[in-house]
Amino acid sequence: MSRIKELEGMLEESPDDPFIIYALAREYGKNSATMQALLMYEYLINSHPTYIATYYHYAKVLYEGGNRNQALALLNQGIEIGLKEKDMHAVGEMKGLVSQWTESDDD
Repeated sequence: MSRIKELEGMLEESPDDPFIIYALAREYGKNSATMQALLMYEYLINSHPTYIATYYHYAKVLYEGGNRNQALALLNQGIEIGLKEKDMHAVGEMKGLVSQWTESDDD
């Protein structure tokens, strides 16, 4: 059974589990199912806005798809939520990605 099929089965059993939704979005992204990944990330942001890991990976998919401004706005939103949640590790990763992208744009 593929990892995606396994996660889809798990999601049927626990449709509101943020980890399963997140893991499925990541698997879709790894398997070039970008639209499905974007839909899952969007759902996760709306239904579980404090599931902080979503912001980093969702922003990467957006950025790689050419949606730079939307990706940066999403990271800034994630940084704000990460600070409220006191998740400094995630905040640091998101700030690093913002710096990387803005520096590469200056080159």
